[in-house]
Amino acid sequence: MAPPEDKFELVVVGSGGVGKSCMTIRFLKDDFTSDYDPTVEENYRKNVVVDSQACQLNIVDTAGQQEYEALRDQHLASGNGFLLVFALNSSESLEEAKQLRERILMSRNKKKLPMVAVGNKCDLPESARQVDQSTAQAAFAALKVPYFETSAKANINVTEAFQELVRQCRKDASKGSDAGGAGAGSSGAGKGSSSNAAGAGAAAGGAGAADGAGGGGGCKCTIM
Repeated sequence: MAPPEDKFELVVVGSGGVGKSCMTIRFLKDDFTSDYDPTVEENYRKNVVVDSQACQLNIVDTAGQQEYEALRDQHLASGNGFLLVFALNSSESLEEAKQLRERILMSRNKKKLPMVAVGNKCDLPESARQVDQSTAQAAFAALKVPYFETSAKANINVTEAFQELVRQCRKDASKGSDAGGAGAGSSGAGKGSSSNAAGAGAAAGGAGAADGAGGGGGCKCTIM
C-alpha cells in the first residue's frame, strides 16, 4: 500500500447498544460478535484505500452511556469526521443521533462538518423496526447528511458508510486548503500592491529629491 496521503480522525457516536462497536470491528477486522460489552472508549488505526487514494484513519469508538459524556466530548472537539449511529429498532436513538449532530456543531461553532448518519440493524424484521426508511431519509436529507442503512451483523453497507465519511473529510480538507490558498494569494497580492506603492513612492521621492537638487456519504443509502 502506498504511504497515506490523508490522515483523519473519525469519531463514532450514538446511544448505547446501537452497534457502534460492532460496526467499527466489522469495518476494521471483518468480524462480528453478538456479545454486548458497553464501551468506555476504544481507539483504532487503519490504513485504507478509498477511491484509489491511500488514507490513514484513527477511529475513535466512543461510549454511549451518559456517565462518559465528558470523555466523548473531548473527541467532538478534535474529530475530522463523525459517524452518527442509531438503531432502526429504537426511535429514541434516532433522536439522540440528531441531538449529537447539533452538539458537535455547537462545540465547534460550525454550520457544517463531515458527517454520515447510519441506521444500524437493518437485518431485523420489519416488525421490529421503530424507524422506517422514509422517515430517516427525510430527516437527514433535510440536514444534508448522507444516510446509510447498515447491518454490522450481516455486513451490509458498513464499509460503504466509512468510505463515504472519508470522502466527506476530503471535501472538507480541500475547501480549507482552497480557502487558505485564496487567502495567501490575496495576501500576496496585497503585499505586491504595497511593494508597488512603496516603489512608486520611492520613485516619486527620488524625483522630488532630484527636483530639490536641481531647484528646490433492503438496506438503502442516500448520498447528499
